[in-house]
Amino acid sequence: MATGPVPFVKWAGGKAQLLNVLVKCVPKKFETYCEPFLGGGALFFRLYSEGMIKKAILSDANKDLINCYIAIRDNEEALLTELEILQQHSNHKDFFYEVARPKFNKIRLKTGMEGDPPKAALLVYLNKTCYNGLYRVNSDGVFNVPWGRNNNPRIYDEDNIRAVGKALRDRRVKVICCDYSSVLTKVGVNDFVYFDPPYQPLSMTSSFTSYTPDPFGEDDQKRLASMFMELDKEGSFVLMSNSVNPLIEELYNDYIEGGNYLKVMAARQISCKGDGRGRIYEYVFFNHHPG
Repeated sequence: MATGPVPFVKWAGGKAQLLNVLVKCVPKKFETYCEPFLGGGALFFRLYSEGMIKKAILSDANKDLINCYIAIRDNEEALLTELEILQQHSNHKDFFYEVARPKFNKIRLKTGMEGDPPKAALLVYLNKTCYNGLYRVNSDGVFNVPWGRNNNPRIYDEDNIRAVGKALRDRRVKVICCDYSSVLTKVGVNDFVYFDPPYQPLSMTSSFTSYTPDPFGEDDQKRLASMFMELDKEGSFVLMSNSVNPLIEELYNDYIEGGNYLKVMAARQISCKGDGRGRIYEYVFFNHHPG
């Protein structure tokens, strides 16, 4: 039973395991909290539970994911009804391939803001029953992750869904489906932005950036670094998680030389290959004295 809202899906790069580290890097006081790569939203839910959120703008470019947040916010009861039905098939491989995955791919979203309960429930179901909780789509936006050989998993926690819904219905919290650059135009002085983008791959063979049909490549990392530094210059608080990688070290060299970073050990929980999981180092960059 959840005591406060926590992530309701397992998302690549999820920060639940590093929350205690990240919270120490949060400024003591800030105005609007902005998280433009929302994913599972672990840091937002932690800060919300601790009463640190005055206002929040939560966004992600993944339409399927944001649809799920909107469904929890606006259509909670319908979503819970759908989830209760799907729970009965949590250990049914044939249902996964013949019903759930095809139905999920057939329901197409235009904006990600629809809050469609069947689509949202299927995302949660697939997330908890597919291979290693991976979200991956091809160039046509088709979810193609295989069955995960699960042992009758519990796909949802009703108490947590209701706690998440309550937080999202807070008038101070806004959820948007958009590219991260769009939401950053709303950020001002003393606002706090936490960036948790698709990580720069450690190697060519470990590359995984397909959270949307458009991969997040080196040019995207460079564009993001420029925006990170621009927000820094304009007086916003910025915090960034990313991989320990030569490109990342080059892009954020000023923060490394200035001591405005941490190098933390984290478990890589999502990988296409079993030997690709394990404990690795990650970078955390910031432009303020940690609280």
